[in-house]
Amino acid sequence: MAAPRNRKPGRKAGAGASSGPAAPSKDGREVVAEAEEILEQMCSDLCLLHEQRHAGAEVEPDLVNRLFRSAHTLKGLAGLSGLEVVSRLAHRLEDILDGLRLGRIEARAPVVGLLDEGVASLLALMSGLGRAAVPDEAATGQAEQLLAELERALAAPAPAVDETLEASGIDPALLRALTEYEEHRLRESLRRGRPIVLIDATFELARFEEGLAEISAALRESGEIISTLPSAAASAERKICFTLLVATDLDPERLTRHIDHAESTLRVVHPGRAVSAAVESTPREGRRIESLRSISGSVRVDVQKLDRLMNLVGELVGQRNALGAIVARLSADARTARVGADLAKLQKGLDRKLRDLQTGVLDVRMVPLRQVFEKLSRVVRRLRIDLGKDVDLEFVGGDTELDKLIVEQLVDPLVHVVRNAFDHAIEGPDERVAAGKAPTGRIRIAAFQRGNHVVIEVADDGRGMDVEAIRRGAIARGLVSEQEALSEREILSLIFEAGLSTREEVSQTSGRGVGMDVVRSNLAALGGLVEVASRSGLGTTITITLPITLAIIQALIVRVGRERYAIPIASVRETLRAGEHPVFRSEDRSLFNLRGTPLLLRSLADELEIEGDGDPDRSRQFVVVLGMGEQRLGLLVDGLEGQQDIVIKPIKGPIRAIRGIAGATELADRVATLVIDVSALVAEGTRRREAA
Repeated sequence: MAAPRNRKPGRKAGAGASSGPAAPSKDGREVVAEAEEILEQMCSDLCLLHEQRHAGAEVEPDLVNRLFRSAHTLKGLAGLSGLEVVSRLAHRLEDILDGLRLGRIEARAPVVGLLDEGVASLLALMSGLGRAAVPDEAATGQAEQLLAELERALAAPAPAVDETLEASGIDPALLRALTEYEEHRLRESLRRGRPIVLIDATFELARFEEGLAEISAALRESGEIISTLPSAAASAERKICFTLLVATDLDPERLTRHIDHAESTLRVVHPGRAVSAAVESTPREGRRIESLRSISGSVRVDVQKLDRLMNLVGELVGQRNALGAIVARLSADARTARVGADLAKLQKGLDRKLRDLQTGVLDVRMVPLRQVFEKLSRVVRRLRIDLGKDVDLEFVGGDTELDKLIVEQLVDPLVHVVRNAFDHAIEGPDERVAAGKAPTGRIRIAAFQRGNHVVIEVADDGRGMDVEAIRRGAIARGLVSEQEALSEREILSLIFEAGLSTREEVSQTSGRGVGMDVVRSNLAALGGLVEVASRSGLGTTITITLPITLAIIQALIVRVGRERYAIPIASVRETLRAGEHPVFRSEDRSLFNLRGTPLLLRSLADELEIEGDGDPDRSRQFVVVLGMGEQRLGLLVDGLEGQQDIVIKPIKGPIRAIRGIAGATELADRVATLVIDVSALVAEGTRRREAA
């Protein structure tokens, strides 16, 4: 038996209350992960909603319904988990969206603008829950304030009753059968002058669900199905008839060609007189029964579980390295050489399996950058409205993959870069036309893999950077002196210094001298590097270079004096003997000739302020050529001791941030070793000004 149709007045009072036995509570991390997906979708849908409101277009009913379902699902999820404030806030957002979908609230009403604040507040609450298993107190307080504001906004008087339906001439019996939502959609269609038609369709009783789904899909391509009603029309035995109320912009003849059903009749009920047109077609062949198996083969996995698994693999890597050292000692002794050889065979097999396990775990952690690009799309949609600029956003390389943890930390730096491009770089339409450009700006974000790094380029076609303005700002801030000679590239790199801004006015988007320094520091923490290139009047390109993963990496082990250090092999371009290449001085810097190209040379002993071997002519030393993006640096060390797989661990204790050190690891001989922060050394080494 079919469920009774929902009559007016729509939703029941007290919809936020629960009934029946309490369902079992979900695991907190599962709740946070599921809520995050729902809120991400709501953020994306709200951007589309505000675009349509801003353009004055009709808000798509499917979009509003999708938002309403998301809020309703989130409310239920919070209720099952005992998150009372989340449930109440989601319920209020549901009320706003329900009023919007039923026409009780106009699309341009101020309360609709509060949906963004509501979703942001829910994100803050769920973020606190993810960190501490309970909602953050500050976020809870802000949510309570927003709830009070929503209550006041929802208490505003409702719009006057629209008499459009009563004056339409549509059969009152049909109108009485509509739900409140269907009435609203019919009223909107009549207000916009869309023809209203009725489709009477008869189906075999055994296959009516499939037939109704087919004809509904065809009608949605050419209009909006306002209601589907069982029909009392006479029909043959073992047949059933339905009436579909449709709003469409197509004329009846064109509409009939969209319907592929043998027993259908079309009637225009508004505007104009009623007409009938039989729709003839050949019945389709029997449809294949769909599989009930899940479409997706993916499983949601908590990233913390992946971290624990990766830590275990890292421990196994350390054990494997230690086992290799034991095998080497046994094989070197004639008395244990045979045992060493047998153990070496087992060790090789273990090594292959461990590498396969390591690769598998890394593959699971890798996610496409498309996830970040989708978030940037929402930022750009909002900026179009806030700044009144029309800008096209182009993405290339969304399938390029990065470690999940790196991707999460990459979002904020990229948002800073895109916001700056929108506010600083892209001109207004009039200025662009005067400069001979298209009125619509363009930002292109491209990602691609280069060796063991991923490169992300953010390029705009705006006005470019004012090199002299940057220099004046740096002098005013005391970052450089007036007498200091800097190249254009070095001046452009000053935008990453804290407190430097060329904006004369402070806006909500930029102008406070914060942002780009945050970009550099956040990327440096990920072992990444950021560079800038700009041409006046043509645009600016920000290039970000990141390692693919920070989990298990290969490292070159080097020696300085009595100490050993690990350098990530992904950043090592080559190694060579220092004595084979002439070294010369230029402006208080050491450089050496690398196949005709002067390369800056820095001593690792000097960088870390430790004592080396004291080789004055460097004949016994080695140069490790480091590379990040387009930048290169020669690092002078006393010795090379081979390669090892390592797991970088953070340094804990009172001294955590050490310049030039990314963390620590344990080598095969179980001795703790510091890992060199290549991005920091390259960034500092390639600046013309020496660190004070």
